[in-house]
Parts: sequence; C-alpha cells; structure tokens
Amino acid sequence: MLTRILTIVADVFEIFGQTKLAESCWRKIVIVRPDAENLTTAGFICFKNGNSENAAQFFLEALDKCPTYYQALFNLGFLRQNENLHHDAIGFFSQAIEIEEKCDVAYYGRAQSFLQNGLINKAIVDLKRTIEIQPFAPHAYYKLAHAYAKTNNLEKSKQIIQRLLTFEPQVGNQLKKELKLKT
Repeated sequence: MLTRILTIVADVFEIFGQTKLAESCWRKIVIVRPDAENLTTAGFICFKNGNSENAAQFFLEALDKCPTYYQALFNLGFLRQNENLHHDAIGFFSQAIEIEEKCDVAYYGRAQSFLQNGLINKAIVDLKRTIEIQPFAPHAYYKLAHAYAKTNNLEKSKQIIQRLLTFEPQVGNQLKKELKLKT
C-alpha cells in the first residue's frame, strides 16, 4: 500500500517537472520494494536529475535482482552513451537485444553508438531493424537517410525520404533540405 501511494506521488511530481521530489519518492520505494522494475525507474529518475553515478548503481542492482531485465540493460546503454562511452553502450544495448529481440530503442541506441564509432554499415542494419519493429519511428528514418548519405548511397536516402514523406512530411522535407536532395 505504501509503495503504491509513493508511486502515485512520484508520478505526480514527475508530471509537474518536480523530478528531484520524484527521485526522493523512488529512493523510498526501492527501500520497501527493491524489485528490478522499481530499481530501474529509480535509476531513470536519477539519470534525469543528472545523477549518473546513482543511476548506474540502481540499474546494476536491478540486474542483480533480475539478470534478464532488459530495460535496465537498455538504460545502462543509454547512460553510457550519454557519457560518450559508446563501446560500453553497444555492449549493454546488445545484451538487451539478446534478451528482447523486439526492443526497438536498444537497436536505435546501438545504431547511434555505432554511428559515433564510425561503424556506419552496422548502424544501417540496426536502424533498418528499428524501422521493422517500429515502422512509424521518424527518428530512425532520419538517421538511416543520413547514414546512407554518408556511404554515398543517395538513392537509398531518397527512398527513405519518400517513405517518410507519407507519414511525417515535416521530417521528410527537413531531410531533403539537409541532404540537398530532390525526390
């Protein structure tokens, strides 16, 4: 009962942008009910508050409780990515994907880290997989069009833009301008 009330209060604080107060609630929640989901949520709130060290500790603790909790792995990947530790991020995203092959955000995150490491072809594979899982994910199309442009495959970039124009015309038109393509 206490954790349910604290969860509601934490959610209200977060909705109103009071993430420090939400973090305080989540810290209490994980004392009472330290399961993988609560620990990961506490870590996410810490991350939002710029407290990366505590965020990582909560994610790792979540994995101690449940080693197959892919959400904690994804969040560790995202955390490492934001610290520019892309090799580590790729490892965490890959582990999340091994556990949950339809974790589109892990494919997208791994693609971002591949791009940062200059591994464009690997990024293309992951961006295409992101789109397979989440066909209306404009961010993946956007990155994919740029990745194809980096490999000088402008025809593929044009195809991506054409597809994007069917459901996100603003993003498609922005890509046309950025890549200086006529479709």
